Amino acid sequence: MADRPTRPNRLSPDVIVEAAVRIAARGRPDGLTGRALGEELGVDRSAVWRHFTDKDALLRAVGDRLLTIAYEQVPPDLSPKPRLEAFARAVVEVFTAHPYVGAAIAPRTTRGRGEFAVVEMMLSALTEIGLEPRDVPRYQRMLADTVLSYAGVRAGYAVLPQKVRDADERAWTREYSVANAAEYPNIAVYAGGLAEMGPDAVLDTLIEAFWVAVEARTMSNMNERNDSHD
Repeated sequence: MADRPTRPNRLSPDVIVEAAVRIAARGRPDGLTGRALGEELGVDRSAVWRHFTDKDALLRAVGDRLLTIAYEQVPPDLSPKPRLEAFARAVVEVFTAHPYVGAAIAPRTTRGRGEFAVVEMMLSALTEIGLEPRDVPRYQRMLADTVLSYAGVRAGYAVLPQKVRDADERAWTREYSVANAAEYPNIAVYAGGLAEMGPDAVLDTLIEAFWVAVEARTMSNMNERNDSHD
């Protein structure tokens, strides 16, 4: 018979959140239930809800912890551009590793200290890069929404049954590769490239598109300043 978890000396929101993160890393869909947390912590399920008003409050707290985990993976001595890129990759990795929570929290705001630290870091980096103050919030939201959207997609994909994922992957080399060239001429041309396009390449391209947008905006601002001095 498996040993029951050791009951913590004192139950607290942090202890509950850490337990939920452990369960989430196992890919369990019920990780935010009182039953699962009670089993993990060796306490009665009702004890969890003495510390959180409802499941949504618990979800936001666990999501905030995932953001903190991603934030802590970013070396603090990086210059602004690599700092933001490292964080983007860390978010996708962490959310995918905790897929049910990652998929659920990706479109949300956690309102916690982890999210505040992340937003502060992003705003600071974009300011250091040289964006105008009026543009910093806009491009922070652009990057945040892009990364969270992709992290949510990857997390949502990770919770699918393996046979479903296998069938989806095979579609790129089966259905797409034999599509009617007369009806879908561009698919016929690019089917091989579509099949080779992995998730890392997609994330790289999203980040690349973000920097293209930032550079274009920076150049536009520079031209505006030059014109005003003429």
